[in-house]
Amino acid sequence: MQMMDDILKELTESKQENKSEISECKVILHRIEGETRRVGIDIPKDRWLAIGAHVLGFVRRMKNKERLPVIEAELFAEIHPDMVALSRRVLVSEGEAWQVDETEAFLLAVHFEAIRVMQTDPSQ
Repeated sequence: MQMMDDILKELTESKQENKSEISECKVILHRIEGETRRVGIDIPKDRWLAIGAHVLGFVRRMKNKERLPVIEAELFAEIHPDMVALSRRVLVSEGEAWQVDETEAFLLAVHFEAIRVMQTDPSQ
């Protein structure tokens, strides 16, 4: 989709990015698009940019075998369980060379939760 290409171009235009990083980002962004459409979530462009930046960081962390600090399990209670499940589905794919940790799943779920809340209650 052209929007994904535009988002990645905007995120990476001032940096020399590894083509494999961009390719992996596209795969994940398309997976996000498919999963969110399936559950009826419409992601606005400004949120796509935030998600794209997060996904690029995620891909780099996985490539460099870096881990974020562990988050407290109680934080998951602040996110709707469907958004956490959505995040895990997006990040875990059969045959991937990396294992997703709970911190990464939580951080992506925060994006989905913010969108869900905006769509459920636009006054937020």
